[in-house]
Parts: sequence; C-alpha cells; structure tokens
Amino acid sequence: MTLEEHTGAIEAAIKAAADDGFHLDDGNGNPPCRMELNEVTPDGDPVTWLEISLPTNPLW
Repeated sequence: MTLEEHTGAIEAAIKAAADDGFHLDDGNGNPPCRMELNEVTPDGDPVTWLEISLPTNPLW
C-alpha cells in the first residue's frame, strides 16, 4: 500500500469508530488537534507527511 492508501485506511477506521460512538483523545480526555502519517527513508529520516482527517466529537 502507498502512504496515501494507508492514510485513507486510517481515516476510514477512525471515522467508522466515531460513527459507532468511539472517539480519540490525547490521553487527557481532550480531542487530538492533529494527526499525521509520515514516510520514512531507510536511514530513518521522515520525508513526506500526510494529515489524517479527524471527525469531531459532538461532545467537544
């Protein structure tokens, strides 16, 4: 899978969970403000970032 395909799959899984009433938080009960998935070179250097769209929690 490509970086774009993985990002889409993660977004779909997060959306499906939110549709069922399960929401992400930052570990302190607050909504995460941003998530990204990045591509890393074999040397460990991040080279490409794609933002993951997050659904909003109606309680926040």
